[in-house]
Amino acid sequence: MPERKNVISVRGLKKAFGENKVLTGIDFDLYEGEKVVILGPSGSGKSTFLRCINRLEEPTAGKVSFEDTLIDDKNIQEMRAKIGMVFQHFNLINNLTVMENLTLAPVKLKKFSLDEAEAKAKKLLKHIGLIEKADAFPASLSGGQKQRVAIVRALMMEPSVLLFDEPTSALDPESIGDVLDLIHEVVDNGMTTIIVTHEMNFAKEIASRIVFIDKGRIIEEGAPDKFFSHPKTPRVKEFLEKVL
Repeated sequence: MPERKNVISVRGLKKAFGENKVLTGIDFDLYEGEKVVILGPSGSGKSTFLRCINRLEEPTAGKVSFEDTLIDDKNIQEMRAKIGMVFQHFNLINNLTVMENLTLAPVKLKKFSLDEAEAKAKKLLKHIGLIEKADAFPASLSGGQKQRVAIVRALMMEPSVLLFDEPTSALDPESIGDVLDLIHEVVDNGMTTIIVTHEMNFAKEIASRIVFIDKGRIIEEGAPDKFFSHPKTPRVKEFLEKVL
């Protein structure tokens, strides 16, 4: 079998906010085509881990590399274009239309001309059934619509990796299905992903690997079937008994 391509490498990652040690030493590798789902209790450091990967949070210690290139202050914009992120609370720019939200970054970073970006945005909006919202402002959208637009915004940059930080936790139950269906489609098309979620059934369906973080460390990881049916550690067994 051909050797798997390492896309993201994390070594000795630590993050503290003052005296609060959120990440206490994480080593992690993401390979091309993987769909890694990160599970763990609230406050365990899952979202901080994602934010450190694309330097939305500055690590206290440790290194993060993308395809063997260390992510640092000199190349951070280039790397963020390759490592897209979808946030829990959408992070759309409220005073820009949906179309402007979608085209801002690819045009500013000279990935596409404005005409090219608008054509791509229209195609994606049509695909997700929101083409009629192109000139609307985010305030007029439902939560589910905002999150689908946010996913399309990330796809506009044609990233190599997508990070999803609890993409359904701010949504009403009716909207969750539409967003999960879109994430499924993105993953099925081959996107390399890391997904932080509390949706256990979704994790079982979509993950090629489960990573469990507790108290700022990875304490267990493995294939979904074995992780859910035969957890190795008492902590994971305790967690699963409470959430399943």
